[in-house]
Amino acid sequence: MLKKSLSFNNIEHTVTYKDHVLSLNPLSFKLLKVLADANEETVSINTIASQVWQNSAVSPETLKQRVFVLRKSITESGIDGLVIRSIRGEGYRLIIEDNLNNLRPQEISKNHDYLNFFKTHKNAARIIIALLFITISAVVFLKAHSKHNYINNRIALWTNVDQQQLPKSTARIYTIWHQKLSHEMAKGKINLILSNRQKDMLVPIQARKNRIALISYFEVITQNQKIIVNLSIVEPKTATILRTDSLEVLPNLNAENVLKSHLKGMLELISSGKLNLSKQHKNNSKDPIWLHLKQLANPK
Repeated sequence: MLKKSLSFNNIEHTVTYKDHVLSLNPLSFKLLKVLADANEETVSINTIASQVWQNSAVSPETLKQRVFVLRKSITESGIDGLVIRSIRGEGYRLIIEDNLNNLRPQEISKNHDYLNFFKTHKNAARIIIALLFITISAVVFLKAHSKHNYINNRIALWTNVDQQQLPKSTARIYTIWHQKLSHEMAKGKINLILSNRQKDMLVPIQARKNRIALISYFEVITQNQKIIVNLSIVEPKTATILRTDSLEVLPNLNAENVLKSHLKGMLELISSGKLNLSKQHKNNSKDPIWLHLKQLANPK
């Protein structure tokens, strides 16, 4: 049983599985324990909300984000085979992929039905397989040769300070940067979106709602009586920072070269077509795609 495969330490919030020790924050720990206690049965969203958040009002998006964080922690820990599956319209289920006992009786029965069908109707099976092969080949060919593959070029320009309240010294840099982005928009290379960061909403959720490809984050901070502008390129689906340029605001500051290089990195990312990340990319921060994206964001 799955419950016996995991050992939970309620004091230190750690989980032991196959000689791996997974350290979690309290919410992720509670979520994993609730799923493990179900012994491979699907746990409804309402049950999870009740047991993890103690009946607090929890939105489906908040639960999705917590599941995402837990999946990421499992992946980064090096644990293989421990998977949280989303069951559409029902909830979530924790299983071990390499354990044959994870198949429910209904699922085993369905698999036998499919096998019996193919054994009994060999000719029909051959035709179905041939049609599937032709269909998949056609899709792959069209995708590879299409000249009109959709590339999301929507860039959101966010600041940590309201634009109208930016200090005069930083407002000049913001204006120059805004003009550069607007110029690229006029050429059709990007679609600039001026929106505000909604602090009560997770970045990935807001990005998905606004269909954002990249976030240009203009941050003004004060350090040791110095005013610093941090200009960052952020991958919105995971809130991963791909590049940051820091500028100390001085009277004789010439930010042209930095802004030009920063813009080049952003355009490289947009035109690369590499921002359509798969679930595997999003759940694994060590996937090679992240190094590749950072290299695109920091062209030489």
